Amino acid sequence: MKLRIFLPASDRAAPGMTFPWMLFDNRGNVAREGADPLEEIPRAAAVEAVLPAERVLFARLRLPRVNASTIRELLPYAVEDRLLADPNQVHAVAGPTLASGETIVAVVDREWLRGMLAALARAGVAARSAWCESELARGERGEWHLAWGRERGMLVDDEGVAATFDVGDGVPLALRIALDESTARGDRPERLVVHGEGGAEVECERWSADTGVPCAPGEPWEARRSAPRRRGIELLEGELAAAGAMAWRLPRQAAALALIVLVLQLAFTAADEWRLRREYRDLDAEREAVFREAFPEARVVVDPELQMTRNVADLKRSRGLAAGDDFLVQLTHAARTSQPNAVHRVDFANGRVTLQ
Repeated sequence: MKLRIFLPASDRAAPGMTFPWMLFDNRGNVAREGADPLEEIPRAAAVEAVLPAERVLFARLRLPRVNASTIRELLPYAVEDRLLADPNQVHAVAGPTLASGETIVAVVDREWLRGMLAALARAGVAARSAWCESELARGERGEWHLAWGRERGMLVDDEGVAATFDVGDGVPLALRIALDESTARGDRPERLVVHGEGGAEVECERWSADTGVPCAPGEPWEARRSAPRRRGIELLEGELAAAGAMAWRLPRQAAALALIVLVLQLAFTAADEWRLRREYRDLDAEREAVFREAFPEARVVVDPELQMTRNVADLKRSRGLAAGDDFLVQLTHAARTSQPNAVHRVDFANGRVTLQ
């Protein structure tokens, strides 16, 4: 299951604020949807946060060819001339590099995004991915999409760059500027698809005449919100990865590390057991060899140690020596050192034999 949460454009997540959400099954179909406070939103293994386009600034930049860590440090200052905020207060992520050599960069207010992610985490729905809602409207090459509502509009070109604007009468100024810039780049769109939001409608014939770009109505924007995500810019990277993406990666990495340790432990245990078994076989073979060397007449060797003990005891008895009994050993010694006719009594106490 996958949970898609649409973050509000408000400055912070106030207590009791409702968040639109969609719950997808394993096949990518919408199982349930609604708008509830975070505490009442269903839980899922995978959670993705969708940012409103009003909170994401896109820019095309020519970046130097340096390593990724250096780029992350330079990005906030590379877009400084397009910001009203301090570069130290923004979170910038580099996206794909275009054929023109320019790189698409997405910029978000760091503290705003961090606050939203913290609110999700406190409610137990920590996001492992975050991206802009414009990825739901990105079309094919040469096709631009426009979400047109009663209070706001969002334009998304075929490279995933989005811009928002206020809604008015006629063709929005943001669209005219975007078309002029694309013409200067030699990348003017071939088609414009408009998605009405909240029941808003667009006079596509009039727009086609005013812009010179064929305009056609598309499905309602509410239906586009359940569309699969087009691979764009992942915002939970760099400094915010620990607050979002790494939150789900760390347990998986810890589990992988534990599995590796377990496998290594089993491997070492198996190797040690194999070594001990080999040493035991070598010692057993050496013990049997010693027994056969001492008693070559033995035909069957079942327990060399036991057979050796018995044979040694038989040899001692055959030569008048004690065979493993302390009393017999001392009695034998006493019998050899005394006169048998003079002994009237034999005492054995405390491990000593006494003759009287």
